[in-house]
Amino acid sequence: MKVSGWVNRFESSTAGIAFSNRAFTEPAPFSLALPPVSSGIYAILAPDDSCRPRPFRTIYFGESGNFSQHVTGHHERFNDWRAEAGGAANLYVAFCPTPLLKEEQRRWVEYDLIARYRPACNLQDNLDPFFYQPLLSAAK
Repeated sequence: MKVSGWVNRFESSTAGIAFSNRAFTEPAPFSLALPPVSSGIYAILAPDDSCRPRPFRTIYFGESGNFSQHVTGHHERFNDWRAEAGGAANLYVAFCPTPLLKEEQRRWVEYDLIARYRPACNLQDNLDPFFYQPLLSAAK
């Protein structure tokens, strides 16, 4: 099989979810998720049938230098996530590994996603994500 055929086959069978043209892993129940051994961006999700094309509503975006140490039930916002989702059983997580990005670059991606999607648990910080728009524009 040609390499291009293998790549197309692999891409077509890969599941996941996208936010702002960034590929995240398939949403997994928070309690069962196995975080990749990587740094990157993560999305905390709640089921929501009104959302399209996938029935998930983003309630929080974050960045981490190590998913397995940061995306846990001990996270400082876990209780907020649980309340927003209507219980821990309704929490899902998706990961976007970015091993080549530095912390500052991951934060730019995080701020961009917050500004675009306005997740409820990020907005509880009383920070208007549109505050970041001039910074994001300058970085492009």
